[in-house]
Amino acid sequence: MQPVESLSATPSAADSPASRYSHATILVCRPNTRLGNALLMTPLIEEIEARLPSARVEILTACPAAHEVFREYPSVRRVHQLPFRGARHPLRHLLTLLRVRRVRYDILIDPCPRSWTSRFLARHFAARLKLGFSSGHKADDIDLSVPFAGAPPHMGEYPVYLLRRGLLGLEEDAARAEFPKLGIRLTEAERTAGREQIGRLLGPAGAGPVVAVAAHATGAKRFTVDWWRHMIASLRTRMPGVTVIEIRPPNGVAALPELPAYSSRSVRQVASVAAAADCFVCADSGLMHLGAATDATTVGLFKVTEPRLYAPRRGASCALTASDGAPEGVAERVAQLLA
Repeated sequence: MQPVESLSATPSAADSPASRYSHATILVCRPNTRLGNALLMTPLIEEIEARLPSARVEILTACPAAHEVFREYPSVRRVHQLPFRGARHPLRHLLTLLRVRRVRYDILIDPCPRSWTSRFLARHFAARLKLGFSSGHKADDIDLSVPFAGAPPHMGEYPVYLLRRGLLGLEEDAARAEFPKLGIRLTEAERTAGREQIGRLLGPAGAGPVVAVAAHATGAKRFTVDWWRHMIASLRTRMPGVTVIEIRPPNGVAALPELPAYSSRSVRQVASVAAAADCFVCADSGLMHLGAATDATTVGLFKVTEPRLYAPRRGASCALTASDGAPEGVAERVAQLLA
């Protein structure tokens, strides 16, 4: 696949795509509400900053925490925040879209191969070049499309592949080289605050390894409270010195009220506490992706979704499926990681 023509009026044949697009204004069109999907866009922003260090990025999203997710990315100049429930706030929704539509971007990226909404909006925004996937879910109706059939399956990787193949014109092997990981880019002050918070929760008793668990999840992804208690008991049998804390949802509702617990409406504060633990265990969820976006050793538990699409991939992090996700098996794996 060849890169598209330069945005410059007088391109030089010796120019690389990276140099031609290095000062581009880029809109990433991902109007989704979920925290996990916002975090899964961070490898794309990492890649843009590495390949196009002077590019200016704007992001269209409906994730309420998007400003926190992208706060430490200097390339992200603006986050266009659609209301979480657009049908309840039609005027705000419309004004946000009109604000984006008034801008003529150099490049628009539609990074999702399955979202009809993102492609619909991409058609109606102004950009000199529009980049996206072609697949059975989307017609080949933008300026430059990349077949999704050849892309890696992980949702944090295929937007990077799209950029490498479509905009930068890299060959297949180069486009599949090591991918950036999810990253929320905690500051040192935030990491220190996370360690201090765990210290306050545990006091002098918290001398051994600390495991944070998040027992809440949506629908069929959820593991029962009895399952969590069985797993924790099994872990304590294997590692008597371990301390377990619960990361609760923003409303503070406890699944495991017997455990020391932390809750916050700030995803960065939650991330700092997860990163300060020795291991973070949770079901496939936005919190799992939040842990995977830090240095936390994250164990993701999967029941109904595909690990190859969502598995945490930083450091020693891993995914366990329902087939090998019996409480004792998970406890054994966590003990191995802590050892």
